[in-house]
Amino acid sequence: MTKIWQRDEAEARIREVLDAAKAHGSQTVIDRDGTYAIVFTHRKQGLEKLFSKPGPLREGDL
Repeated sequence: MTKIWQRDEAEARIREVLDAAKAHGSQTVIDRDGTYAIVFTHRKQGLEKLFSKPGPLREGDL
C-alpha cells in the first residue's frame, strides 16, 4: 500500500519509509517543491557470483 509522507515525517522515519517501500510498494514523499517516489528495486547479483554457479544460466539470472 502506498503511503503519502510529508518530508519532515519521512526524514524522521526514514527506516520506516524504506521498509514500507520494500514490503508494500512505492512510497510518496511530498515537500514544498514537489513529490518524490521512493521505490525498492531488488539488486541483481554481481558477475563473479553469477559465473561461479554451476550449469547453464537461466532466465532471471541476469
